[in-house]
Parts: sequence; structure tokens; C-alpha cells
Amino acid sequence: MAEETNAILIVDDDEDIREFLRNLLDTEGYRTEGASSGREGIEKAVQWKPDLVLLDIMMPQLDGYEVCWKIKSDRATAHIPVVMVTVKNDVADISRSLTAGAVGFVVKPFEADSLLQTVRMVLTGRPFDSYANLHPVMERSIAKERAGANERVAFVNVLEPGGRKSIFCAATETPGNQLLSLWQEAREEGVVQSTAACLTSSGAHFDALLGVIANRPTVKILDCHIYDSSVARNR
Repeated sequence: MAEETNAILIVDDDEDIREFLRNLLDTEGYRTEGASSGREGIEKAVQWKPDLVLLDIMMPQLDGYEVCWKIKSDRATAHIPVVMVTVKNDVADISRSLTAGAVGFVVKPFEADSLLQTVRMVLTGRPFDSYANLHPVMERSIAKERAGANERVAFVNVLEPGGRKSIFCAATETPGNQLLSLWQEAREEGVVQSTAACLTSSGAHFDALLGVIANRPTVKILDCHIYDSSVARNR
């Protein structure tokens, strides 16, 4: 269960999605508030100071990118992590989310377990803990805390056909990216859920990694969380 202080603001113009997320997160012990527009989301972020904002991208008037930028550019709310929710499995949209200041994204339609794991990873700042009980398929001998001045660890979660070499093995062969750990869980009908921790040295290099994944029609991106070890250590 979440601590009492974990407060999450859900900004989405779709009432059904807002209520679904509120019910899901309330059940897990989080305190939630909803906002039906970008402007209302900005106002509530300033007034309520949540621990996390879940932000829809496609909204009228102010879209999620502009809302995220306004939240991150205001000194009163800049510290609040933002996770974008997108219907597009598109590198440009995902990259634009991160450029706007988001720490991660979740692709619609999302699965409850996947979204909850992303929420926990962002709120705790300890993403490796989420996989402590899983035996990694691959793990390099690099300290989990390691990240240089411009480097970040990206946790990317995908669904891919089972019985084949993981897409991450190819994706992390792109320049500026390195596979730190790979975890896989079998799913129904030969589908495997693969999660990788990838050390990436720049936004452009990360775009290249995502491009390899997104261009494979049999692979579906579920979510991503960018882990900044320097920030996490200061929490």
C-alpha cells in the first residue's frame, strides 16, 4: 500500500479514464484528484502540490506537452514528476514528452499492473527494487547507481513475441546505448513481457533506441521511466 503522503493528480479530458485511474489508485492507497482540462490541471498542481501528475497528451486548448512544460517551468511545481499518457506508439511523441520535462510515459490502452509499477518506480526513486525478485536474463557488471553527467538509465517495458531474441539486444547496439539488465516474463499465447534497464547517453541516442523498438510491428511499447540516479540519491 502507498504511504498516506502519496498524492497523485490525474489530468485527462476523458471522464471514464479519470474515474478508472482514480479508482485504481485509490484502491492502492494513493490519494487522488482529477482535472478535466490542462488549465485545471495546472491550477490544481499549484494548489495541491501532488507527488506525481499523470497527464494525458491529447486534450483540447492546452495539450499535455504545454501543460507539462508549464508545470516544470514554474518554480512552485518544477519538483513534481510528470508521467505522460499517450495513445501513440510513436518515437516523436514519446521523445517530445521527455523533452517537455516528463520522467516517463505510459501507452494507452494500458494495463493496470504496468501503470502501477511505473507509478511506484517514479515515487520511490528505486526502480531496480521492482525487479529484485526476478532473475535477470541478462545483467552486466555495471554498478546500478552509475550514471555520468549526461547519462540516464531508461527502464523500457514492451510486449514481444516469445522464442526470439529480445528486441532490446538489437536496440542497445545503437550508438550511445548500453543494456544493463533484461528481465522477461512469459505471457499468454507466446507473448513475452520484456523490461530492460538501458544506459543512454543523450536524448538523440535514446530516440534511436526507441526507433528500433517502435519500428518492429510485432513489438508493443507499454511504458518507460527515465531514472536519474543523481536525483534519486538526493531523495
